[in-house]
Amino acid sequence: MKSYDGCWTCRLRKKRCDEIRPVCRNCSTLQITCHFEEEKPLWMDGGLGQKEKAEEIKREVKSAAARRRGVLSFDVLEPITVEPSLDSSTRTISPPTLFSTDSTPSNGYVEPWSKLEGWSASDPPKREPTESELDRRFVMFYFDHFFPFLFPFYKPSLLEGGRTWVMELVQSDQVMWHTTLAFSSYFVSVTLDGAVSGHSVCKTLAWEKLLRQMGVTFATLKCNLQEAASANIQDVMVRTVRTMGSIIQLQRLEIAVGNFENCRKHLGAANSLFRRIMDGSELLNFCAVLNVLGRPLWSIKSQERGAWNSDQAAFRFYSALLIVDDTVAGICTGEAPELLHYHAQLLTSDRSAEEKPPLSLEEFVGCENWVILQMGEIAALDAWKKAAKKAGRLDMMELVARASAIQRALLENLARLDAAVDTSQSGWLGLFRVYNDQLPPMPGGCAVFVTRVWAHAALLYLAVSVSGWQPGSVAIRENVTRILGLLERMSAPELLRTVVWPYCIVGCLCEPVEEVRVRAMAEALAPHRLFGTARKALEIMENVWKRRDELTVETDFATCIRSLGYVSLLV
Repeated sequence: MKSYDGCWTCRLRKKRCDEIRPVCRNCSTLQITCHFEEEKPLWMDGGLGQKEKAEEIKREVKSAAARRRGVLSFDVLEPITVEPSLDSSTRTISPPTLFSTDSTPSNGYVEPWSKLEGWSASDPPKREPTESELDRRFVMFYFDHFFPFLFPFYKPSLLEGGRTWVMELVQSDQVMWHTTLAFSSYFVSVTLDGAVSGHSVCKTLAWEKLLRQMGVTFATLKCNLQEAASANIQDVMVRTVRTMGSIIQLQRLEIAVGNFENCRKHLGAANSLFRRIMDGSELLNFCAVLNVLGRPLWSIKSQERGAWNSDQAAFRFYSALLIVDDTVAGICTGEAPELLHYHAQLLTSDRSAEEKPPLSLEEFVGCENWVILQMGEIAALDAWKKAAKKAGRLDMMELVARASAIQRALLENLARLDAAVDTSQSGWLGLFRVYNDQLPPMPGGCAVFVTRVWAHAALLYLAVSVSGWQPGSVAIRENVTRILGLLERMSAPELLRTVVWPYCIVGCLCEPVEEVRVRAMAEALAPHRLFGTARKALEIMENVWKRRDELTVETDFATCIRSLGYVSLLV
């Protein structure tokens, strides 16, 4: 007797369902997606859609069977002719709302490092690699190669604990595990496309296959969120911090594969969790939250801080990314950053200029705090100007006064950069930095270069916000010329990926004769699929170039971003 309250997968397969949520025993055993939606899926139409879904599930069953046998067979998956996308309801579940996660494995998930495949002399000499072995290798690919590629400025010192927390978090968190596999799978497929001829369908399907496994993860996350939503934040602090990091990781994955449609939903979810962490308890500040997350691994008397434990390091890392993402998102939408209220607390020091603030963004993204602080202020000023103008109460004196203060702060800090000397670390610990550096050598350091580019882009954004879209104005021409000159002096073209927003705004404001120079920068990046945001920025620019005659003084940067029909998060 089959259940009429079971999952839609069992109903379609005409199997009895034990109704365990979020993954029933049938689907867990077969390692297939368990569709436990409350509402009837669109494909359950009793017609062609249902038939196609049944065939898809049959292929998924065959694929899972091959996976359990330790064989990566690609012929059981349907060939696809378009770029894989997370925004596909028939293949993966892309979470539209908040997620929550638990470090305890749930149905359908095997602790990734719990059953290491040992080797002995009795093993067959040509033993096929198991799925778990391949998964571990893909995770190590991410840790060794792709994480440094994505975040080249993030090089915590040995005394801070290094990047070990990344591996620890991936091991202990289900959604991080699956998202990391998908990340690594995507990068491997792109790398193989550029290095190995043929088998392009197999490469794409291997990536698609790993993405399908995320369905179980998202269902579990949704269930965990419902359980934790009413809990006291201090009781679920670690879980909430990990969930926030998981959402940001997922967002970065979608951006990497060129899917920007879900960016605002994911960013909104991460922002909500961050606010709950910071405001939903009696904790006073960011450092107090870190203390709740546990004790440092060790401390040294001569050092201001010890080695962060994995949850502390993860919260710092993902909070830094979130602040930058939220600020850039505000600029791209024409709104004030949602987390602007926290900028002063996180990015400035309460005591003295010599004391480091809770977060130093140049250690995470290569751009110093003062630039992001002023970008947030410009975004807020731009939003205020539009609202005041719409209401018929715009005070030009106040607008100019606020803009002048922002401009002065940017110019003073740029002058400080020009006068600063290189303070790179030396000594024995510096040796590890030399041998593990992912960045090319540059005068003053790559972080100074990136900061300077972002600062001049902020001046461009300020000029447009105050005076409107006037590409020929002196202020705009001066900063466009400087940014183009800086970008063309990059010692490695790949650095463009760390300055995508500045690259986009300078491209939108450049003169027609400068278009070829701007386009050449993106064309120099190969393979193109590894630099999706830079390619998206070029697509936005080219759309603006085609419409030059339609642009007026009322045009703003957010209008350019939305010209593609959606908001692209250029990070």
